[in-house]
Amino acid sequence: MLFDTGKVALRDGEFASWVRSRRAAALLTQEELAALAAVSVRTIRNLEAGRVGRAHTRRLVVTALSDLPPQPPPAPAPVAVPAQLPPDVPAFTGRDTELRFLDDHLAAATAICLLSGPAGVGKTALAVHWGQRVRDAFPDGQLYAELRGSVPGTGPATTDILAAFLRSLGVPGDDLPQAPDERAARYRTLLAGRRVLVVLDDIASADQIRPLLPGTPRCPVLATGRGRLADLVARHGAHRIGLGPLPPGDALRLLRTLVGDRVAADSHGATTLAERCGRLPLPLRAAAEAALTHPALPLSAVDVGLVTADARGTGAQG
Repeated sequence: MLFDTGKVALRDGEFASWVRSRRAAALLTQEELAALAAVSVRTIRNLEAGRVGRAHTRRLVVTALSDLPPQPPPAPAPVAVPAQLPPDVPAFTGRDTELRFLDDHLAAATAICLLSGPAGVGKTALAVHWGQRVRDAFPDGQLYAELRGSVPGTGPATTDILAAFLRSLGVPGDDLPQAPDERAARYRTLLAGRRVLVVLDDIASADQIRPLLPGTPRCPVLATGRGRLADLVARHGAHRIGLGPLPPGDALRLLRTLVGDRVAADSHGATTLAERCGRLPLPLRAAAEAALTHPALPLSAVDVGLVTADARGTGAQG
């Protein structure tokens, strides 16, 4: 037996399915549909179960469902906005020229910038400080990965970093592509049209990070590494910023911020300590911590051999 809903003729079994789907699309309970159609709840249950009712009753249900306003489409899922940058370094000091260079080449244009230099020179600190300072320029988020390229064999695989980036961009774990090339393609697709900063810390080569380069004109990359990484400059047009020791004034200013009045009271000792640390930010911070631990010790007597070796060996915030 056929029944005309006004748009299509349905058989009895199809009519039951049509009622169920229309009621579900309208977000109605059986009780609510019964009230709209002026029939009993039992009638609605029978119709949805495929038990044929009177044509008049079915017409009342069809009219009630047809008179409903169209439902708006479901709201799109919120776009994930990653915020992966580590906290800014307390009492960051100096590097004004380098910060201006990054402002000119990353915040306002597409680019890859590389901060290079020895351990302890403050590459990570500068990258994180700049990224935190301009985070409002990247409303779609910041991605960060530590590749540990200075210690071969200890860093994460690039494909694992891609998986982490994809998850942070909203891709469910069970929807991650398995092939590395497919992960890289999905990553670039998700970044297309977005404004995201990508910070890749302690890289060893261009090959290591090539799949992590966004390939979009709105997502610059800030990388750090100990070597010159000429392949990144030659093949990808990276702007390299070589970092060296802090100028003497900035080195003393950092000590003064960290240690306090002892630097002004013992300027000669502070200068000696800064030079013995090579005016490198990380050894200077370690020496300041040692000085605070021994407040009666003259600054020139702080044992920088241990703290400098520690700082250069770990490369933390280097």
